[in-house]
Amino acid sequence: MCAADRPADYREPDNYVPTDEELQMMAQQQELDRQALEYQERRRRQEGQQRLENYQQLLHAADQSLVVNTEDFTCPICFDDIAPGDGVVLRDCLHMFCKSCLQAAVTYSEEAAVKCPYQDDNYTCPSFLQDMEIKALVSNEVFQKYLQLSLSQAESQAANSYHCKTADCRGWCIYEDEVNFFDCPVCGKKNCLTCKAIHEGINCKQYQEDLQIRAGNDKAAKQTNDMLEKLIRDGDAMRCPHCRVIVQKKDGCDWIKCSFCKTEICWVTRGPRWGPAGPGDISGGCMCRVNAQRCHDNCQNCH
Repeated sequence: MCAADRPADYREPDNYVPTDEELQMMAQQQELDRQALEYQERRRRQEGQQRLENYQQLLHAADQSLVVNTEDFTCPICFDDIAPGDGVVLRDCLHMFCKSCLQAAVTYSEEAAVKCPYQDDNYTCPSFLQDMEIKALVSNEVFQKYLQLSLSQAESQAANSYHCKTADCRGWCIYEDEVNFFDCPVCGKKNCLTCKAIHEGINCKQYQEDLQIRAGNDKAAKQTNDMLEKLIRDGDAMRCPHCRVIVQKKDGCDWIKCSFCKTEICWVTRGPRWGPAGPGDISGGCMCRVNAQRCHDNCQNCH
């Protein structure tokens, strides 16, 4: 009868005896509470079982190179109706295609990273096929071409990359500032990173002098010599102030060392880093950090 909440300090009288109607209502409420608890427990078990099944499905999909479709769909490229198990679901974006269309997308791709081919009037999918998907879709010959394209594009886009000068050799590397030679693991030849050439048996100075002599009659030698001279003109290379061998700063700070005579050089001043007495002699050289001053306004740390 009373619609208000029971007061917080309400206490049932000690001599109160519930009526039969109240006892019945209390029993009904207890039964409803019991049923609610049973329902919640049943839902909890069902949800736990569903999570376990979903997890097992994910593990199974992870072990598969290709995730196949479990329902009918129409391929968005060829518009054929694809039955369950005959198509592929891409992992990154969940778009579905028939295998033939995906194989063609990989085979004729001009990029190393094969994009999902899904597109419509308003949307182009930005996702990519995974390597494991590509390997499972195409023949080994096509997959090897895909890998070679990936390597070639990685080489062309990477900073400080160098390709072996042996004819038709696929070897290449990404070098660090302090490295002057690249021992090609493919053909076994030693490449000089300073001269950008293979000159086994002679040092850099002998090679560069011979290159200038041969440049008059040898087209390849002339091209190499012109390339080195252009690097000097563009400021990407210089002649060692001590032995006159052409050296380059590959990356990093403005301290470089001649690969031939080992003279330490300041890149911005184009002169020796130290004085006549060698490393540590601050009486000459570029004088960087003497009296806490840089050797040049553009100096990027001469060590």
